[in-house]
This record gives sequence, C-alpha cells and structure tokens, in this order.
Amino acid sequence: MQNTLTIFQDRKEELEIYYTVILDLDGGFLTLETANNSRFLKILKSNYILMLYNLVEACIVSGMLEIYESLKNESCTYLEVTKEIQDMWRKHQISQVYGPVTAQITYQNRVKRIVDDITQKNPLVLTRDVLRISGNLDAKKIKEICDYHKIRYVATDRQAVLLEVKNKRNDLAHGDVSFSDCARDLTMSDLENIKIAVTDFIQGILTGMEKYYNEKGYLATS
Repeated sequence: MQNTLTIFQDRKEELEIYYTVILDLDGGFLTLETANNSRFLKILKSNYILMLYNLVEACIVSGMLEIYESLKNESCTYLEVTKEIQDMWRKHQISQVYGPVTAQITYQNRVKRIVDDITQKNPLVLTRDVLRISGNLDAKKIKEICDYHKIRYVATDRQAVLLEVKNKRNDLAHGDVSFSDCARDLTMSDLENIKIAVTDFIQGILTGMEKYYNEKGYLATS
C-alpha cells in the first residue's frame, strides 16, 4: 500500500500549494494581470474541485489495485479467496461476453474458461474494470466498495461533502456548468473545510485498506 499512501500525500501537497495561491489572490496579496481577475479566481476555485476529486479517485483506485496485485502475487486461486472475491471475479468474467446478440458458442467458451481456471487452480487476476468506477465516487460508493470486500474503516461524511465534490466534478466534466459558475459561491473557508472533510475521509478509508492489505483480508478463512 506504500504507493497509494505516497499518492495520497502527494495529492494533499498539491492541494495545499494550490489553495495558498488562491488564498493570496483572494486576499489581494498576489497580483495577476488577466482580462478579468474576478472571473479568473472563480475558475481557479472550480479547478480546485477537480483536484479534490482527483485525490479521491486516485487513492481509491490505487488502493484497490494494490490489494488486487497482492492477491495476484500470492498466486491466489478461486478456492483460496473470500466468497465476495469469487463472486466479483465470476460476474466480471461473465459480463465480458454478456449481450443480447452474443452467440451461444461465446458463452460456452467463457464458461469453459471459468471452469478451467477454477479446476486447474489458476491464479486469479482482478483489474480496475471490476470496480466499475467512472467519475462516480462519493462516500456512499466508496463505502459500498469497502463493505463488499469486507474492508473495515472509520470514516464519515456527515455533510455529504464528497457527494458535492463528485457532482460538481461531473457538472464540469459534462459541460453542464462553466468553470466560472461551478464554484463561484464557495468562500475560501468553504474550500478549506471541503478539503479537510475529503482528506480526513480518505485517510480513514486508506487506514482500513492498509490493514486489509497487510493482513491479506482477501483470503478465505479455513
């Protein structure tokens, strides 16, 4: 999990650097010559939201992939992992060929491959695709991922801050709002509080992931 923890610290430092620049601009301690300084500040705030979501998705994806890599390095077979991992792997294998026009022979070949992997005790390989993450990470989704894997954590988001970050990120990504409008009403205090809420939540999740990783929580108990 060291790579994921490094990513977390790196993204936090990026946020701190960026925040101090916006703070100086907002307080008049830093002068920039733009066509519209007030509008530029609003654009910078929206970019800050993107950076927050970048931290969230980067850390969650990296943490889960490090767990999957550990599972792979241990050469874990189907019967050696938890029922949850078995179900996830099996559903993903089937989803690779699922479709209304898929030929029967395609299903037959996939079933044979699944059976062979299990009976021949081939090591399981899990990729990012099984997580189904695509700009949809908020506290609820992250907890669902952890709960499914039985990763224990202490993390709360009582103000639904991560949901707000996700929604604003998606509004920007889909072009539903402009960078000038997305975060225009957020004060510097708001941005600071959002950053604290997001990083505290992710820290709690990563602590749980690290324990799961170190204790090989993906292995079935005898």
